[in-house]
Amino acid sequence: MTTYSRRLASSFQALRNTLQDRLEASKDSGRERRTSLDEDAFEDEIRAENWDADELAEQERAVLQAEEQGAIADLLRRTRRLPPDSKLAALKAELSRLRDEGYAQVMVFTQYTDTMDFLRESLGADRGAVRLMCYSGRGGEAPTASGEWRMIDRDEVKRRFRHGDADILLCTDAASEGLNFQFCGALVNYDMPWNPMRVEQRIGRIDRLGQQSETIQIVNLHYEDTVETDVYQALRDRIGLFEAVVGRLQPILAELPRTITGEVLAGRDAAQSLADRLQHRVQEVESGGFDLDEVLDEDLDIPARPESPVTVTDLDRVISRPDLMPPGVEVGTMGAREYSLLAPGMEEALRVTTDPAYYEEHAESLELWSPGNPLFHAPEHGVKEGSTHPEGPEPSSLSELLDAG
Repeated sequence: MTTYSRRLASSFQALRNTLQDRLEASKDSGRERRTSLDEDAFEDEIRAENWDADELAEQERAVLQAEEQGAIADLLRRTRRLPPDSKLAALKAELSRLRDEGYAQVMVFTQYTDTMDFLRESLGADRGAVRLMCYSGRGGEAPTASGEWRMIDRDEVKRRFRHGDADILLCTDAASEGLNFQFCGALVNYDMPWNPMRVEQRIGRIDRLGQQSETIQIVNLHYEDTVETDVYQALRDRIGLFEAVVGRLQPILAELPRTITGEVLAGRDAAQSLADRLQHRVQEVESGGFDLDEVLDEDLDIPARPESPVTVTDLDRVISRPDLMPPGVEVGTMGAREYSLLAPGMEEALRVTTDPAYYEEHAESLELWSPGNPLFHAPEHGVKEGSTHPEGPEPSSLSELLDAG
């Protein structure tokens, strides 16, 4: 039932698909499920670490045996009588507003692939109005000229979205780590996971160093009269959740998924009671205790350092000259500032680049060749053992050494 509640809070379509899938699976126990177990199981990050695929499948079988086909079919009939999805209309209005305010690109997050597919079909119905791309556990997807969708890899999603090939990137939480879009200034949470830290991870895709917009916009959509709406509104109004990092509240927020799960079936009165208890705990924590934010603020005081005498252009000039590489290192040119590098002890060559922007777009398939990377082994001043420095004073930078010969 908590699965049904979470999927309903995401979209009417996600609930319909889940009920239909369960009804068919209850009739045929050997049928493979279409919907993802992972998307249902990992709301509680702590418990999820102790589960594997076989255990999840066994839990699923036990649930299907307990559920009655008639009850599932009745729920499915009732979902088909629901009115048009009001949240979809709100999303379209928000996208139009953001576009009018100058936000040309928007990320739209949802918890379930079913909901992402529903949005893709709904927003793409008026072809040419908006350009869409998707990223989920299935991987990246982009439309062809004929309107069909084809799979693309993670790097291609980053490259295309960065280059403005899509107005909207529809994603599940599979995109909440590792995909960084500082060029995008707006994000919509179409649904709100019961773990607020997941929402923070989503926001972190655009709220990061290098963000190009002076102000970023985060839009959170909810259905009225749901438990998660009451809880999130209470957290927003009473502690300013998502408006500031609240270090002391990390333990409270970590427990929230389990707390909501335990009370979601008790109705809205229980939700209000939960909000009251959260407020009481917040007051207790704020009166004392360990504040993670204060520690982080101290750690983030970065001391002033002189500008590096070595630039990425200098590094590119070194790696493009085999005579300056360490003994045994083989380098081949693959493109502009892209190389294959084979060092002693390596079984096969790896792709490297000296272009940070190019690396950002292809971080899954190549390495940035720079100090700090394990592949970076530069001899002192770029001179091989047994060679001598040019006559004259010691060069103050790698660039001077290269210029000197």
